[in-house]
Amino acid sequence: MWLVDLSIKRPVLAVMMIGALVVLGWISMGRLGVDLFPDVEFPYVAVTTTLEGASPDTMETEVSDVIEESVNTISGIKQLRSTSADGLSQVFIEFELEENVDVKAQDVRDKVNIARRDLPEDIDPPVIEKVDPDAAPIMSIMIAADASIGEITTYADEVVKEAVQRLPGVGSVTIVGGRLREIRIWLNADKMRAFGVTADDVVRAVRSEHAEVPGGRLEIGGGAREFGAKTVSEAKTPQEFADLVVAYRESGAPTRIGDVARVEDGLEDERSYAQFNGRPGVSLEVRRQSGRNTLEVAEAVHTEVERLQAVAPDGYELVVARDVSRFIESSVEDVTHELEIAIVLVVIVTFFFLLSWRATLMVAIAIPTSLISAFFAFEVFDFTINMLTLLALTVTIGLLVDDAIVVVESVQRDIDAGIEPEKAARQGTARVALAVLAGTFATLAVFVPIAFMEGIVGRFFLQYGLAIVFAVSVSLLVALTLTPMLASRFLKPESHPALLRPIEKFHRRLDRAYSAIVGVVVRWRYLALAAAIGSLFIGGFFASRVPSGFTSKADRSEFLGAIELPLGSGIAESKKAIAATNEALRGVEHVKNIFLTAGAGSQGKANVIDLYASITPKQERRIGQFEVMDEARRALREAVPEASEITVAEVPWISGGGVSTGDIELVIRGDSIPEIDAYVKAIMARMRETNLYSDLRSSFEEGRPELLIDFNRTRAGDLGVSARNLATTARTVIGGVDAGTYEEGGRRYDVRVRLEESQRQNRDQLQLIQIRSESGQLIDLASVATMRFASGPSQIDRQDRARKISILANTASNVALGTATEALEMIIAEYPPPATMQISYEGSVRR
Repeated sequence: MWLVDLSIKRPVLAVMMIGALVVLGWISMGRLGVDLFPDVEFPYVAVTTTLEGASPDTMETEVSDVIEESVNTISGIKQLRSTSADGLSQVFIEFELEENVDVKAQDVRDKVNIARRDLPEDIDPPVIEKVDPDAAPIMSIMIAADASIGEITTYADEVVKEAVQRLPGVGSVTIVGGRLREIRIWLNADKMRAFGVTADDVVRAVRSEHAEVPGGRLEIGGGAREFGAKTVSEAKTPQEFADLVVAYRESGAPTRIGDVARVEDGLEDERSYAQFNGRPGVSLEVRRQSGRNTLEVAEAVHTEVERLQAVAPDGYELVVARDVSRFIESSVEDVTHELEIAIVLVVIVTFFFLLSWRATLMVAIAIPTSLISAFFAFEVFDFTINMLTLLALTVTIGLLVDDAIVVVESVQRDIDAGIEPEKAARQGTARVALAVLAGTFATLAVFVPIAFMEGIVGRFFLQYGLAIVFAVSVSLLVALTLTPMLASRFLKPESHPALLRPIEKFHRRLDRAYSAIVGVVVRWRYLALAAAIGSLFIGGFFASRVPSGFTSKADRSEFLGAIELPLGSGIAESKKAIAATNEALRGVEHVKNIFLTAGAGSQGKANVIDLYASITPKQERRIGQFEVMDEARRALREAVPEASEITVAEVPWISGGGVSTGDIELVIRGDSIPEIDAYVKAIMARMRETNLYSDLRSSFEEGRPELLIDFNRTRAGDLGVSARNLATTARTVIGGVDAGTYEEGGRRYDVRVRLEESQRQNRDQLQLIQIRSESGQLIDLASVATMRFASGPSQIDRQDRARKISILANTASNVALGTATEALEMIIAEYPPPATMQISYEGSVRR
């Protein structure tokens, strides 16, 4: 072969060619990102819309349904899902894998903008974003101090958040458990009635009187100079809001906000809470920018936290409560360690059979050259150093030396026969070159298809398969260039020392045994063929019984959990439950750190408590992580008996994607929620009997307390009151509205108008709230509507435009996902759904 001849004749060229790849690979290795898994772009786009005070039913009919109808015309949609909750609509659009998510996100943005005219006027602008695993927080920074929550929040927002956000690679920082400053205008129903002012009048006054309006451009001297003009009427201090004029009385005297309301420079409502190891404070959730090195970003944040702690005010403590990078780092270190062990073992085994340190060295050179060179291809194809790419390199260790061993052994045989080394290298390599090529291409034929598997799994294994292809391809190049060149210069006839003769004897015995086995197989070839076919069927039989799952269960020395209190529970009840939870987990052996938050999820539910617990490293405990989790689950059930649901689960390998809330998610769609709920309860009862599932729960919850204001259309029409006027007034006095912002020190704070708390809690007082009719008359709310208490669902889920209920569960300890799924399929076969319902799987089962 010309390449072999060229390498032997031009050794410097061969060394420089392979050396260049190694140098490029070494440089690339230092620039590659490090992560747990490949950076996979999920084909999801989310549309999040908020309308404060709106019920789940309202959000479904007036928001979710409108957005779904608009985006449903986009091509390439695989699935359309939505969740409508208190004041929140989330629509998730899943596209086919081959679709360009950036293009589709823009298509969704265009469709939603068109649908804006059909959404409620006072709704917040919809937020459209790609659902990205990088969107999950990589760190949580806890700030605690012997100070008020307002002071801690201000420090967290103005100092810590600002400092962390400026770090390279940090995408966003979100505050949990804090209460930002807010200018609050507390309406007094009695005073408003006395002065003939409505809640809408006050909101209108703030928006019109507290304003800065551009006045255009003023040109002087024929355009020689220009001035910008603006009208400034903004309040300079919080108390100046009390001087804003709401209306004028018949006498001409002005009625000011201070006449009918109380202005307070206070804090926003408490809707979230955070606690770390029993100490309350404010948490900052840190997210990295897409594609950035997780370990580098985390290290930068740690350094910044240490710097901020050194200059923090007395009594302030900053601690990293959770850090995803630690597990990534330890996992990558473990796989790297296994890679190092594999290299050493391969070298030892190679020497054991070649019995030549020269030959072994030539073979061993193929390992680092191939592995390091592969990193250059990683950078070209935008790969990262992760569990799968490192696992791929570990798998290739044995493959990398195959070609070199064949070449070296062939050359050594000719040299031992007395042939001159350069000629032996040339003809020995040529003799096996075709076999080397065939073997390498056969290996590539196995791993190339792995790189192009379909589905989400295929996206993850793309880097795995191509990493093997890169490394093996370089090993082939080394075997046909560097190896014959080195063999021509360093291989000599071998005479083994006496120390190695016992190994030579073992080799001869092994040769005789192999020859005998081959003889038996040839003599009884039909029996051997039957045995081979039988072993194939036996292997297939046992393979079908091997537990299966999307990812394996692993002892990460940490776990997550969620505690859901009864619907209607406020933040005060959640704080009590958090105290009980912390006390209970403190009593669980091996639990080290406990991080608890309430109201921190995407839906901001005050009755849902999220927990994260780290436990002692697995080397320091006698029991596994899942036994610790079982004990924690039992402790929580005893500590928080009022909880409607308690979930304890392992930290998911893959964050993001917006598709999984447990190991198993069974979706039942239909027209009637009561009928679906009845079927779901029957399936769940049967699942409980199997003891294969933990944290079994339904996504549907009913019993959320709500105050209904029934609009009397006939009476309202006679009095000239529109439904819109009634709704906006009710929203202002009960939930409150943001009427503007107040600027101080370069920062803006919300200005919120709301009825005094004592009057909000009195239904008789609410019914005396007045609404201005179309003719300008003041009408009591009780004259056009009646109030009553009722209950409804906490959220309404839909899939492909139909309502749905999901059965959510994790697998019990030591139960594989495949086993649990097969059992669930048998249960469904026993209890098939009615023709009006459809069943599908989501989450890890579907993947």
